[in-house]
This record gives sequence, C-alpha cells and structure tokens, in this order.
Amino acid sequence: MFSSLSSIIFFLATSSFLTSFNLVSAAPTSLTVRQDNTDTNWARGVYIAAVGAGDQCLSAADGNATSGTQVITTTCQNASTWTVPLMKSGGAVVHEGSGLTIDLGEANNRDKLTLQSYTGSATQVFVYGSNNRLFNNGTQKCIDQDSTSGPQVYTCYAQSTNQAWLIRKTPEPQSLDDIPKGQDLTPPNTDLSFIHPQGRKDICVSAISKEATPQAGDGVALTYCAGTGFVGSGYNTSQDLMQWSLPSTNQTGQVKLGSSGLCLETATQGSYGADGMALRLNECQDQSEDQESIWDGLLLKSSVRSSGGDQCLNFAAEAGYVKMDNFLNLRPLQTWGCSNTNENELFEI
Repeated sequence: MFSSLSSIIFFLATSSFLTSFNLVSAAPTSLTVRQDNTDTNWARGVYIAAVGAGDQCLSAADGNATSGTQVITTTCQNASTWTVPLMKSGGAVVHEGSGLTIDLGEANNRDKLTLQSYTGSATQVFVYGSNNRLFNNGTQKCIDQDSTSGPQVYTCYAQSTNQAWLIRKTPEPQSLDDIPKGQDLTPPNTDLSFIHPQGRKDICVSAISKEATPQAGDGVALTYCAGTGFVGSGYNTSQDLMQWSLPSTNQTGQVKLGSSGLCLETATQGSYGADGMALRLNECQDQSEDQESIWDGLLLKSSVRSSGGDQCLNFAAEAGYVKMDNFLNLRPLQTWGCSNTNENELFEI
C-alpha cells in the first residue's frame, strides 16, 4: 500500500477546526506507520466523495500514477482509493495505487493538486476532522471542488460546501439502514435527552472524544448510544458525551451537553451560513447566534441562516463509518437546508 511511502511526518495542532490551527516545528523527522487493523490513526482503502457534487470522488488522473500526476474527480465507481489521516496532528493523504501523496505545490488559490513522492513538505500534511474538510496546516488552505475544473487549492471557508468531503469504504453512497442495529437505550439522567435519528433509538448524537470529559472545539457525530461500537470492538465511549439539554419545543435556546458548560454551535462566525457547515462544542455564551437553535420535535434548526433559508442539523447518510480512538463515528453531522421531508434531518428524543 505504501510502496513509495515508508514514513509520515507529523505536525502538532491545537484543534481540529479551521480557525485554530497553528503550524509548529516538526517533531521526529519521520515516523513509521503501523499497518495492523487496531490502528485508528488512519482510514485505509477509502473513497473520498465530494459533498453536494453528486457521484464524484477524488482520483488520480492516470491509472498508472507517477510523480506529477494530477488529482481529479471522477465517478466514484472509477475512482482511486486512499489512506486518510484521522489524528489531530495530521498526516499525508496517500494514493493507494502508487503510494504517492497529495501535494499542494505552491498552494496558490486555484492551483491544481498533484501526486508526489513523500518528502515531509508541509504542503503534504493534511488534517481530516469532524468538519469533513481536508485542511492543510502549513498553508491554511483546503482541498476545494470547483464545479467546472475539479479539485483545487483554495482558502478555507466554513460556509463552503465545495470544501466538504466524505470518506467511505464503498464507491456507492451508504445509508443509515446500512448501519447494523444496536441496543435501544434511554438516557440514564432523566433531566437530559438522547438525540436519535428518527426510528433509530440505538444511535445518538455524541461529542467526539476518547475521554469522558469533552473539550471546547470537539466535534460531534452519530455513534451507538451504548458507546460500545460494533460487537466486540472494544469501544467504551461515555454516555456523558451523548446527553443533551434542549430548548423547549418551538423556543429559541441553546443545546447544552449535560453539565459540561459546553454548547453545540455552528463552526462559523456571524449570521451567514450555508449547506455543509460543521458543528462543534464550545463554551456556552448567552446571545451567541452560532449557539441558538429551535427544536420543533423533528428538526433542530440553527439561528444561523443561509441565503436559501434555514439550516438544520443533518447527518451525512451517504458517508461510511470511521473507526476513531475509542469512538466509532457512524456518520458525520453537518447543517443543511431545512426540510421535514429529508429523513437525514428528522430526529427524536
């Protein structure tokens, strides 16, 4: 798999979201990647699908890729598979057919992406977090899907759907029905609520954390309410990460995570929003529009609106599951235009 890549260089980062990355000096100059199935630092053998672009996935332009081969998008059935870093410190995005890595080159806006031999350059180190972005720490740029010319380098914008990418093990889009049924559960704390996709009392909206105590900046995703992942997986995610206090029905308020002092917010600043916005936890702040929501019993509507209308909590059903450190990310969460006929936006408590 790593025919021409034998080591990955890591850069430390302070957060998994775009606004708080800081490039620092490299630690060891190289680090050998573990290849066993218990390693949750990498998602291997995955397709990287563009959000909102139909059946389009990242691929090498040539089936026999060499250094300098351009990275394009094509139908997912014909696309390449990749190894994607999952750790907050980042790593190389590796083309599995050649062992070459995605490189941003000069990293000017609208520059094309190419595959290159791994050198340790900062333009080859990416972070893929719960915001579904492929973010390059060294340049503060993202991989962006242009509607006419395909993947390119561009300044990161939290409101840009063109910069959201989903990873999955199959070229075909997945659905919530593809997730094996787990145990239906109710929250142990009767003053708080689990938030379930409609009809799936076994799945909960959860903070992403390998510890029981969440931190500001942590992302959110769907996982099993039992916190154990698939049978025999060894996961032990705390239910404290899944118990929420919601505003009264049809009233504006904050969605608070238990007694943590953290609230759910859209990962953007100001009142302008768009499809595909990420969600995260942050310190609860009164009258913060990014943290205000309306729960109507089915939809969780953000106060941050797009030019096309309201934005609601949405799970990316077409994505696949991702095994993380003590957390099974069944599906990523985002915002999308509100619709009570979109089953990806219908929740129950």
